[in-house]
Amino acid sequence: MLNEYRLRANMLKYLKISNLAVVESAEFDFGNGFCVLTGETGAGKSLVVHAIELLLGGRADSGKVRTGEKETVVEGIFTSDGKEVFIRRKISENGRSSAWIDDAPVNMSELKDATAKFADLLGQHEHQILLDPETHIHFLDIYAGHRSLAKAYQEDFHQLDSLRSKLKRMNGKIEEAENRARLREYELKELEAANLDLDEWEELNLTMRRIESAETILENASSAHESLSEGECNAISNVVSAQKMIEDIADIVPECSEIAEMLETALVALQEASREIDGIAQTVDIDPEEAEQMRRRQMALQRLCRKYSREMAPLIEYLEELQNQSDEVEKLRAEAEEIEEAIESEERKLAKTAVQLSILREAAAPKLGTEIAEVLAPLSMDRVRFEVKFTRKASNNGPAEFSGERYELLPTGIETAEFYISTNPGESLRPLAAIVSGGELSRIMLALKTLFIDQEESGLLVFDEVDTGIGGDIGRHVGTALVNLAKSKQLLVITHLPQIARLADRHYIIEKFESAGRTRVRAQEVAGTHREQELERMHGWETKPATTNG
Repeated sequence: MLNEYRLRANMLKYLKISNLAVVESAEFDFGNGFCVLTGETGAGKSLVVHAIELLLGGRADSGKVRTGEKETVVEGIFTSDGKEVFIRRKISENGRSSAWIDDAPVNMSELKDATAKFADLLGQHEHQILLDPETHIHFLDIYAGHRSLAKAYQEDFHQLDSLRSKLKRMNGKIEEAENRARLREYELKELEAANLDLDEWEELNLTMRRIESAETILENASSAHESLSEGECNAISNVVSAQKMIEDIADIVPECSEIAEMLETALVALQEASREIDGIAQTVDIDPEEAEQMRRRQMALQRLCRKYSREMAPLIEYLEELQNQSDEVEKLRAEAEEIEEAIESEERKLAKTAVQLSILREAAAPKLGTEIAEVLAPLSMDRVRFEVKFTRKASNNGPAEFSGERYELLPTGIETAEFYISTNPGESLRPLAAIVSGGELSRIMLALKTLFIDQEESGLLVFDEVDTGIGGDIGRHVGTALVNLAKSKQLLVITHLPQIARLADRHYIIEKFESAGRTRVRAQEVAGTHREQELERMHGWETKPATTNG
């Protein structure tokens, strides 16, 4: 059955859904043209749209896995560039999501990129996009056929924005570097003025310890000196006496000669020690004024060590680092100048593109207003006036010049655009978002899609609840517009209006029923009598269920 359809660019040929919410199993063989899905409210029609969204890389929800089942599986066959593309998406009950293209595993980003031009899903959320004025300029660019130019501008503007952010960060770094430089300059002057010297520091600390211990040093040195040479029974005198006694018996006891020599050596050592002790006492005998100067010098150096949280040796090393440090600020300023030059170059490039876009938009805007009014006229909006209004931000220093004025660059060019509309005679134009109803919004989106037909890359357009807020003749007119749109695109439309469903090339019914204590959904294509029965049901007439199984 799949091979009977003529291959068409980016068309959905086949869809199979397994265990998605209340849908246990459903299959669809789609063809070219216009296909509708109908059924009671809550029957599960939107689940078909969700299944297609999953094939396009949409967000998966494990809560949608059918109760009692381990996984949801959605499979689809698209045609792209004359070839069939098989896509499979699986969502497990634990939330894990997997996808394959032609049986090759892909991640979600790759799936989205590969299917970006396959389908365009238009539900109530997408219609609401029209209420956001920021989207209007994108609709205008699509209509005017310069979407690629606008996209190139946006990509370049993103690059400009990145450069501006980079410059802002660089200026912050420069400010921080300048603060550090000022601090380094102060520290360098302070430390150089201190004339730091490690030998002086060690000698100063030793001297100050002696001065602080002067009393103890003098007392101990004096006692020691007295014991060695000044006391009544001092060591030197005792050694001299001992030496003389040993020498007197040296002739009798020859070994005493060696002992006498040892005593001589001891005597010399004691005399030298006595002199040294006397010298030590003199080292603490420092002029009070000189001692105060030394104390102040020590305190000054101690303050520096505490301030910089370093001992003297590391502090001297830090001083050497400060003396040898290169000029960080100048290096950063040079980098900032390079960024500024890149920004100026990017702004010149963007300004040229922005002006080109403005010229194209100014030419396209009145045409869009005229043509959309013409398309809306058969949709029971025959007195509509539609206008595109531009807003630009003038600046004397703006990079772009247009019509004798200079303007700032915006993410979309030098202007934003907003759709203004009047749906009733005698009423002034007002912002579209302020006055249109839900039904009017759906028709305006349909009109835009009709006008964009030559620019649309998606082969499949899915309209979910396109008939919101409309009925009667308006519904029939909307159906006619869909028929015309289906001449160039494959359409899948969810509708509650028989006026629309009757015009479709193919008609599927989505029915919800209970079997064996479980809620189930049946999807089936209807034609002939069964289709008429469904259309009668949609009209509200009493009829038997439109099923093909009797």
